[in-house]
Amino acid sequence: MKGLAIILLLIFFLPQLAAAELEVGMTVPLKSKEIYQENRLVAGVSWHERAQVILTNTGDERLHDILVSVDVPLQMDIEIPIQAMKNISTDNNRVTANIKELGPGESISFIISVKPPESIEYKKKGSFLISTSYVDASGTHSTSITHDIEVVPPPSWITYATVLASISIILLAFLFAWKFNVLESFTTIDLITIALLAGLIGVVFRWFWQTFNDLLGPLGGLLFTIPTAVLMIIALQLVRKPGTATLLFTVVELVALVVWGTNVTVWMGWYMTEGIIVDILVLLFKKDYADRRSTAIIYAVARSAYAYWMFYFFFAPAVWKVYYAPWYAWGEVGIATIGGLIGGAIGYSIAKKVRGAMM
Repeated sequence: MKGLAIILLLIFFLPQLAAAELEVGMTVPLKSKEIYQENRLVAGVSWHERAQVILTNTGDERLHDILVSVDVPLQMDIEIPIQAMKNISTDNNRVTANIKELGPGESISFIISVKPPESIEYKKKGSFLISTSYVDASGTHSTSITHDIEVVPPPSWITYATVLASISIILLAFLFAWKFNVLESFTTIDLITIALLAGLIGVVFRWFWQTFNDLLGPLGGLLFTIPTAVLMIIALQLVRKPGTATLLFTVVELVALVVWGTNVTVWMGWYMTEGIIVDILVLLFKKDYADRRSTAIIYAVARSAYAYWMFYFFFAPAVWKVYYAPWYAWGEVGIATIGGLIGGAIGYSIAKKVRGAMM
C-alpha cells in the first residue's frame, strides 16, 4: 500500500517537475533595464516598443518541438523585427514561435515589437500571457506565465504646459531686464567674455561630452558638469554683475540652437532658470560672486543638481516620454552634484588666477 502511494505521488509530480525545466522570462521595453523603468509603456508614442521573450532549458534533457505563444494585451499593434530566429508569426493579438530543440543549459530568445494604444485616459494594467509546450523523454508538457505591464497616458498636457512655462520664463526675464535696465549694466567686454565662455560650454565641452560620454558610462555626466561649473565660476568672478549666470546660460542655449539644433522653444526658459538660481544665491550671499571657495561650490552644486533633476524627472517623461528608473535618475543627480562640487572648487582656483592676471 505504501509503495502504491509513492508511485501515485511520482505519477502526479513528475509531469510538473518536467514542465519546470523550461524557464520563461520577458523583458519589456527592450532598453537598458539598468537605466529605463521596466514594464512601463507610454501611450501615444509614434514608435513600437520592443519586447524580448527568453526561454532557458534548466533541466538536463534536450527539449524538442517547443511551441511558444504570446497573447499581447490591450489590443496593441504587433510587428516582428528582423532577427536570427525565423519561425515567428502573428495572428490578431497572438504571436507564435516554433523552436525545434533546446539543449540542457541553453537559452534562446526572440523579439516582438508592440505599439502602445494611441490614447488612454487613465493608467492601465495589462498582462502578456506566454504559453509554452514541448516534448522530452517523458512526453509532452505545457506551462504558461503572465508578465504584467502598465501603460500610462501620454503626458501631452505636461508637454504643452512645459512649452508655455518656458516661454513665460523668457518673457518675464526680458521684462525684468528691461524694467531694471539689467542689460545696460553689461559692458562690451562683459558681453564678449560671456559669449566666449558660453561658446566653450555650448560647443567645445558639449562636443567633448557627446563624443566620450559612453566611455565613462553613468559617470559620463562629469565630462559636462565639471567644465560647465568651472566656466560659470570664471564668468561670475570676471563679470561681477547681477544676472551674469542667467545671461551665460541663455547664450549657451542660443549657441546650442545654432550648432546642435536644440529645441529652443522647450528648453530656453529652463536654461535661464539654471542661471536664475545661481543669481539668486549670489544676492542671498550679499553679492558674493564666488569670491570664496565655499560659495563657488554652493553655486556649482546647486546649478548641476537642478539641471539634472529637471532633465530626469521632468523633461524626459514630459517631452521625450522616457521614464528612467528612479534609482538611476537620482544616481545621475548625485553624480551631477559631485561634478558641481569638483567644478566649483577647481573653478574658484582658476578664476582667482585669471582675475588676478587681468587686474
